Amino acid sequence: MSNMNYTIRTEGQTKINTLTWTVPNFVNLLENKSTREFRTDKLETVGNVTGSRFQLKIQFLGRDNDIIEIYYLSPNPVFLKSILTICLKRFEERSIVIKEYHTVQGNKWQYLATLFKRDIASYDGRDTFLLSDGSLRLKFQFMVSNDIKVDRANVPETQLSHDFENLLSNGLFSDVTMKSAEGNEYKVHKAVLASRSVVLKAHFEHNTIECHTNIVESPLEAEVLIEVLTFIYSDKAPRVDEIPERLLAAADFYQLSRLKSLCEEALHKRLTVESAIETLQLADLHSAKILKQLTLEFIKDGQAKLITKTVGWAKVKSVDLIKTIYEYIMTDDIEADIK
Repeated sequence: MSNMNYTIRTEGQTKINTLTWTVPNFVNLLENKSTREFRTDKLETVGNVTGSRFQLKIQFLGRDNDIIEIYYLSPNPVFLKSILTICLKRFEERSIVIKEYHTVQGNKWQYLATLFKRDIASYDGRDTFLLSDGSLRLKFQFMVSNDIKVDRANVPETQLSHDFENLLSNGLFSDVTMKSAEGNEYKVHKAVLASRSVVLKAHFEHNTIECHTNIVESPLEAEVLIEVLTFIYSDKAPRVDEIPERLLAAADFYQLSRLKSLCEEALHKRLTVESAIETLQLADLHSAKILKQLTLEFIKDGQAKLITKTVGWAKVKSVDLIKTIYEYIMTDDIEADIK
């Protein structure tokens, strides 16, 4: 029996459907020559959303199920971008397919990707595409645009992000100056800052010093501040993989939720036994709930004993943090004993 986790969120004009599909004992499924197809059940939406959700299926081809094809079905005609990610051991992920925006028919199975048995069920101990319990976990993201009426085949890519980034770099029509902790000055625009950050918006809403001087003093160092401004203007974070810790603190300070999510993702990708405690402390400090959850799962997934031997563990002074780790690790064991 497979397990499906389904979430829907909206970013601007785009609705993002995220499906995490876990198929247990996948090797056994491959060895069963009578199995030619495996699919998710038809899932009805909940809340105020009408219609059915996306469905998924796997088809096994070849005499020995050597080829695995993956398909999806949309309940309605949509204009979408699709991303398929395979979840590996130790919470690593690998994007294996990215299909840019295109029109998809409703209620018709669409081909997405091909996997090979040799990569999934290698018998030399690698099991590259399987989790430690032998399950196959696939994550699908379907980014659906609200407008499917326009044929975008010959329409140039949007320049909005680029144009706003130029507005930052040339300072044209700027009406406020933002200063870094070292005193570096950046010519910026009240309307842009206020529309992106409620914290910056507050500087200009009331009878504040910033309103009178048109100068905003930031506690961030120049290296971090320019990255934050770049994100505010372009929605891009070029150095998020280089300085995710510092950007996470900055995103939390200015309440930039998307930048915060990007930082959490970057920190999750670089999670190791040595960095787990520091990452957990950082997540707790900046209320990064997703990163905290993922780090606790990483610790629980057979890493706890190794982590207690690290430098980070030796420096832990927070009793609450140790208590949190202990309670998270012990939860399933206690529930299992009760049952």
